Amino acid sequence: MLEHIADFTAWPILTGIFIGYIANRIMSGEGKGCCMNLFVGVVGSYAGTFISHLLNIELFGKGFLTNFVFCLLGAVVVLWIWRKLFG
Repeated sequence: MLEHIADFTAWPILTGIFIGYIANRIMSGEGKGCCMNLFVGVVGSYAGTFISHLLNIELFGKGFLTNFVFCLLGAVVVLWIWRKLFG
């Protein structure tokens, strides 16, 4: 039973770090560290889901690539807003 818990928590963390890293590379040309990448990836995932709802695109059942693109889009938007507010 514990192996399912490890799978459930490991994949979102790893994909969050990966999405945050790619978004940071797109916006600034460099990664910002593991924790910052995780934060940007997770917040960007929520922002990407919100963007998909605004566009009336249902992400459930669309596959990994579609979800990945919207999460990456959300992470880039989060970094863009962060730069406008604090940079």
